[in-house]
Amino acid sequence: MKLYYSAGSCSTSCHISLEESGLKYEAIEVDWENASDPNVALVTKLNPMGTLPVAVLGPDQVLSQNIAIHTHIADQVPERGLLPKVGSFERAEAMHWLSFVASDLHKAYSPLFGLKLISNDPKAQAEVRKWGESNLHECFAYLDKRLSGRDYILGKNFSVVDSYCFVVSGWAKWLEIPTASYPNLGQYLKRVSERPAVQKVLKEEGLLSG
Repeated sequence: MKLYYSAGSCSTSCHISLEESGLKYEAIEVDWENASDPNVALVTKLNPMGTLPVAVLGPDQVLSQNIAIHTHIADQVPERGLLPKVGSFERAEAMHWLSFVASDLHKAYSPLFGLKLISNDPKAQAEVRKWGESNLHECFAYLDKRLSGRDYILGKNFSVVDSYCFVVSGWAKWLEIPTASYPNLGQYLKRVSERPAVQKVLKEEGLLSG
């Protein structure tokens, strides 16, 4: 498998899931700031939406949505327990949480990352940020409640849900959005960050401070 990613973006979560899986893969960084990077044109060809992640599994086998890539990775190594058994309630619950991260948590960041595209008016930007932060805090409160008494989203064991949730939740720090009022979430993010596979990916993508 070849994974095309941009450091620190949602595609980092797929990089983490691959590293946790033990599967053989090649991670290729795409530099959107460099117009001469041939991978920019390649990604756009592979995924007409022009977004990452993009996973190439084989000839004419391309995936470009986080949930699909995480699920495929987990299903290649069922012995790793990166997702519950197909057909079980636990599997449906896992898909619920993957969907929550994609459809609610991830989406809530969109206006915050695009403030300057929405308006050049500082007052308008402040209003949009206030609204966006409110949506994020609702998501964080939901996660914090879920994580009470749990090591990971699904319980005691790490899953691909955690890869995705960890990366997207972590964007709050970049945007200087306080999360101290969510102790369970804070402990969870620290726990995930300390996993060897996560440390390896963060180091490779240049995301470790110090």
